[in-house]
Amino acid sequence: MLSLFSAGSVRTFSFFVCIISTLVLSACGDVRFSAVEDKKKDPVVVDPTPLSLRDVHYSNTVVPSNNKVDIVVVLDDSKSMLADNQKLAARLTNFVTSLQNSSLDWQACLTLTNAVTANLVWGASMYWQNSTSYSTDLGFILKKGQANLPTIFSNTINYIGAGWAGTEDERAIKAAYHHAYNGDYHYANASGCYRADAAIAYIIISDEDERSVGGDKTQVFYSTEYQPLENEDLPANFVSNIKSTFGNDKRFTVNSIIVKPGDNSCLQAQDVGAKSHFGKKYAELANLTGGGVGSICDADYSTNLNLFADKIISSLSSVPLDCPPVQDPIVSFSPSANGSTFKMQGANLNFDTPIQAGTTINIDYKCNDSRAPSSIKGLPIKAYEEEGFFTKALRFLKNLF
Repeated sequence: MLSLFSAGSVRTFSFFVCIISTLVLSACGDVRFSAVEDKKKDPVVVDPTPLSLRDVHYSNTVVPSNNKVDIVVVLDDSKSMLADNQKLAARLTNFVTSLQNSSLDWQACLTLTNAVTANLVWGASMYWQNSTSYSTDLGFILKKGQANLPTIFSNTINYIGAGWAGTEDERAIKAAYHHAYNGDYHYANASGCYRADAAIAYIIISDEDERSVGGDKTQVFYSTEYQPLENEDLPANFVSNIKSTFGNDKRFTVNSIIVKPGDNSCLQAQDVGAKSHFGKKYAELANLTGGGVGSICDADYSTNLNLFADKIISSLSSVPLDCPPVQDPIVSFSPSANGSTFKMQGANLNFDTPIQAGTTINIDYKCNDSRAPSSIKGLPIKAYEEEGFFTKALRFLKNLF
């Protein structure tokens, strides 16, 4: 029978016998045969590390940010404003009331559109008046929280009056220019009208234009009314001056309460005792700086002024926590936040109603600081028993051939 096989076939058959014998002998010790022997056995689940909880307390009082504003009122006291200044205080009542009730950390100074006649100074700050008698008691600066604010505005405007000798050359831009100018005519530092970290809002109130007609001869009514504009009267030069004095990052606007260009009915209403003019240069400067342009004929001046109130962050809508809490956090407010509720989104606690400035928020919660003993954090560790005998043998033969 051996002649039926070639020598090579005999050697191959002998090799298979040896292989099978070796596998059988190596598996003779504790071999347990079962229906599932060639399959992986059920995983053994290792319990994760027990929880390690950390108590966290958060407390914060909501404060307004970017809310400091230095206000500089530039008031026209020329003859054409005589009738207006007598009612100007009433028109500013809502303005000063809204200042008191706002989140603004404000202070205010006042200058005039003409050179102060005593020493021909442009842009000098005026003393605020607490009564009809002249006094220096209030100084140059009004601040938030000042009592009797509407009365102070009224008394000051009535004291300034209008129509004084030498007041007919209205130059509000030049006055504002020198009020902030960092040079020989810089009175701002002496009067303390500008704070380093505050925005600036100029408010020009006039029923004419720069130098009455804004350098436009076609607008002349009186033969002596035209005066050419100089460098300090030009809107673009004013902007350059502010940036040079305070730096490019300083926030500032110029707001104009004027006879708005094209408003003929207001122009006619202002033509009492002296001719009025459209405030074209003042409107140009307001638009150039992002300020508001209001009508001097309006009964309320408070609605058209850009005092950066819309840029102030005066509430808090969300608090980032250290971790997603294990349970809902305990939240309390002082004073009460009027029933404001919250919901969690990951590690952020979001309020349904923003929490207003002045409110203290207290939050208590727990973080899970557990660390699982595996690179798979927080997941069970799976361990498997060895494969069965026949699975080993088949894999060995498959790899061999």
